[in-house]
Amino acid sequence: MRTMPPALMAWVPAAGTALVAALWGTSGVLVREVQLPAAAIACGRALTGALALGAWQLTPRARQERLAQAVPRGAAGSLVLSGALLAVHWLTFVMALQRFPIGTVLLGIYLAPLLVAAAARPALGERVSGRQWGALALAVAGCSLILHPRAGVGWSGIGLIAFSALAYAGSILASKHALASVPPTQVTLVQLGVVALLLSPVAIWRTSVLSARDLGVIVALGVLYSAAAQLAYLTFLRRLSVTTSSILLFMEPVSALVSGWALLGERPGGATWAGAALVLAAGAAAAQAGKMPEIPGS
Repeated sequence: MRTMPPALMAWVPAAGTALVAALWGTSGVLVREVQLPAAAIACGRALTGALALGAWQLTPRARQERLAQAVPRGAAGSLVLSGALLAVHWLTFVMALQRFPIGTVLLGIYLAPLLVAAAARPALGERVSGRQWGALALAVAGCSLILHPRAGVGWSGIGLIAFSALAYAGSILASKHALASVPPTQVTLVQLGVVALLLSPVAIWRTSVLSARDLGVIVALGVLYSAAAQLAYLTFLRRLSVTTSSILLFMEPVSALVSGWALLGERPGGATWAGAALVLAAGAAAAQAGKMPEIPGS
């Protein structure tokens, strides 16, 4: 079997992260299909994803990489924290999606990479290069064209989105720390389990009977968008610097803008599309940096 040339292999983590982000960008279309509380959607997708990933681990192909291995003591805290912060992010993220335009929500939440870059060195010992700061500048400029009170969000919406961005940034940093000693599959399963555990009391309290459509959306979000996509993202995150990876996730809001425009009839203004263009430029710059060898702690 022919192997991929090293020059192309260097692009795989960056390109894979961008594809995962593009898939996540379409999740807002599914969320709009149901009228469930935010906690029920977030808890349902996490529980379904954890069950799907656990079932996959029982297959013969996966038995060689059992999850029943001890988690290093130093990584246990980061692993649980990453799941707890992911629960907060998903809950506030769905709440925002149910109230405001998809593109505006995601471009606002994706101020998180700026927080990740600022904390990368003190938290993980990763240096942020000039190319990465340039990509972040483009991305932040794009977000500034979108995240504005006159965009129909209001200050309460900005606060909700900003809180979700903070939780998201913290989850990314904690995930990267855990991945240094824990396999991506185990990180994914624990994260989804923690999210389901934390949100289940609120979800049960706020949710009545689920319709067939509700169940279908939750299963799709859980299996495809949570188990499969989260596992792929963490696998690629292990091979990229945390800043490069988080910048590439800006493909998600661009994908959300396109899906919201094409499928939901949303009509972004000129400033929104200009912001998306800047985000695309930032993603291209991050992908270029991502194919270069990363030197931990340099």
